[in-house]
Amino acid sequence: MANNSRRRFLQIAAATGGAGVAAATLPQAIKNLLAVPAARRTGTIQDVEHVIILMQENRSFDHYYGTLRGVRGFSDPHPIALPGGDPVWQQPDPKGGALSPFRYNTKTTSALVAPSLDHGWKKTHDLWKHHDAWIAKKTEMTMGYFTREDIPFHYGLADAFTICDNYHCSVFGPTNPNRLFLWTGTSGLAVGDDRKQAIDNPDGDSNSTADQNNDTKSFPPFKWTTYAERLEAAGIDWKLYQEYDNFSDNPLAYFKQFRGLDKESSFYKRARSWSPGANAYNIRTSHGEFQIAEMEEAIKAGKLPKVSWIVTSTMMSEHPAGSSPAYGEIFVSNLLTMLAAHPDVWSKTVLFINYDENDGFFDHMPLPIPAISPEMGKTTVAATGEIYKGVPFGLGPRVPMLIVSPWTKGGFVDSELFDHTSVLRFLENRFGVKEENISPWRRTVCGDLTSAFDFAQPREVWDFDVPDTSHYAAQIDKAPDLPPIKPVHGEPMPQQEKGQRLARPLPYKLHCDAKLSDGQHLAISLKNEGPAGACFIAYAEGEQEGPWFYTIEAGKSLDDQIPVKGPHYHFTIHGPNGLFRAYKGEVLSAGLHAELTTDAASGMVTLAVTNASAIDQALTIEDRYTSGSARQYQIAAGKTVSEQWPIAAHDHWYDLDVSADAQSWRFSGHVETGKISRSDPALG
Repeated sequence: MANNSRRRFLQIAAATGGAGVAAATLPQAIKNLLAVPAARRTGTIQDVEHVIILMQENRSFDHYYGTLRGVRGFSDPHPIALPGGDPVWQQPDPKGGALSPFRYNTKTTSALVAPSLDHGWKKTHDLWKHHDAWIAKKTEMTMGYFTREDIPFHYGLADAFTICDNYHCSVFGPTNPNRLFLWTGTSGLAVGDDRKQAIDNPDGDSNSTADQNNDTKSFPPFKWTTYAERLEAAGIDWKLYQEYDNFSDNPLAYFKQFRGLDKESSFYKRARSWSPGANAYNIRTSHGEFQIAEMEEAIKAGKLPKVSWIVTSTMMSEHPAGSSPAYGEIFVSNLLTMLAAHPDVWSKTVLFINYDENDGFFDHMPLPIPAISPEMGKTTVAATGEIYKGVPFGLGPRVPMLIVSPWTKGGFVDSELFDHTSVLRFLENRFGVKEENISPWRRTVCGDLTSAFDFAQPREVWDFDVPDTSHYAAQIDKAPDLPPIKPVHGEPMPQQEKGQRLARPLPYKLHCDAKLSDGQHLAISLKNEGPAGACFIAYAEGEQEGPWFYTIEAGKSLDDQIPVKGPHYHFTIHGPNGLFRAYKGEVLSAGLHAELTTDAASGMVTLAVTNASAIDQALTIEDRYTSGSARQYQIAAGKTVSEQWPIAAHDHWYDLDVSADAQSWRFSGHVETGKISRSDPALG
């Protein structure tokens, strides 16, 4: 640690005095956290000594962060289109018409204590492949969202640390299968246990804490190996912190290895015991004090585990109907206030805050899944462990993920594709203990979260205000007396906060090209030259056919032919971090072919347009990021026009419109340079 960093560290330690939760008010505690320098020794992930994993309940990304500055939210310039041609925001209402996202206003309605929605397994791929069944299956309330005014602490944490805007829950289904992925890398499919209960049953065991405490026989236990057991075998210290009312959210209790335990055994003390003082009589008044106090005692004794999981009480879980976003804000603020009192430990700690599933709340991003038949697309990696009764498993909707640590300060966004197994991959990377249950497809396309960190040169100080939560409990108490939320039809589309956000460098170097091959097919060519696997989804805009899913491992490529129906065509292709291609025109007039190549070193993209027809063609190209940039061309028959377009001025984002008489294209995306960038200007 550099001398000035060491000096700052000692100043913070003296200010907090290790006095515990009450040592500082929340705003000051957050300032203390932000001022603590990372305990840099090697400049690698090995500097992380403690990982704390807090999984909360049932919120989608758009529902919480759709209006946050600089993330892929409601101002996404490339939303997928529904079969009728409307953007995905215009969800069809079975009662008639369409419904756009509407605000869950916590000032004028009871939104803080809004009810839960259906969050069961998606059942059939055909029902969800067009992403248009939200209201039909989840009710109109699915379209509700919060703003910074409604959940200010959550927004403040995102501005202070790092948010992941392409983090998906692991399965389009309920709580327990998703929690199984976090603790074991699978919900059962990857290890041959595809019992209906593992996916369809919202509870898995029982929501009765008493039943769980008594190891109820109503649910036959699972038997495959958990990650906690792998850590134990490797000699890595771990613990699950839980209060008495754990909302049945401790999945280790569903495994034979963790049932019927002697209370003096290691597994019982680590996985099944309650935090001291927690009992049935104080669960409705505790704001997580018992877990936080138990963790602080471990810190004071120098025994904080290498890996800690936190399972909050029902009240603190943020689950709709039973909890509130504000209760989660209270819990996290109390936890961070405690950690701020121990800067020596905090300087070596990572806190992951994620959500097990989306409840029934809408998220606009399509779901990455493996193609399990040629009709669905192609994949270069086997879909083993990703098929349930003939339905592709894949990932569920996006959910929030905040990474709070000395290595993630600065208000960054990370847009790499992640899911709950990514947390295990991070632990693999740090502690060398592999989770064997993660499927080959999932391991290929979901990252290990290390792209969200700067271990080599973490920010020393980041001064940012995060709201105080001391009055939140009183607001929650008043919420039930406010008018209920009512969906609002005809509201204008919500817009995101203005401005960009610092963006972490991503491991993507992708090439996407397509053209009409014989007047009857769109020939797609995809190439992955980066170190991470990638997922693409192709749509036939305004049609019922498709979509088509493509998974490409690092260093590989694939080609496909999509049938063209009728005299007109309109295809779009969506890839990671805003990569977008659109191809539109008339089949009989398709004489032009446009192809884009990128060059990070030069800060340029090159657009080449070839005229394969027998006549000269007029062409217009415009850069959407630069006003007045339109260029006109006349391309002779059989000739090619190739032009470079600068992209460095807008943080290496590009968005080019190409139009001819009967054809048009759109090329959008980001060119990675290996350096910190900024979010898509179109999002602000």
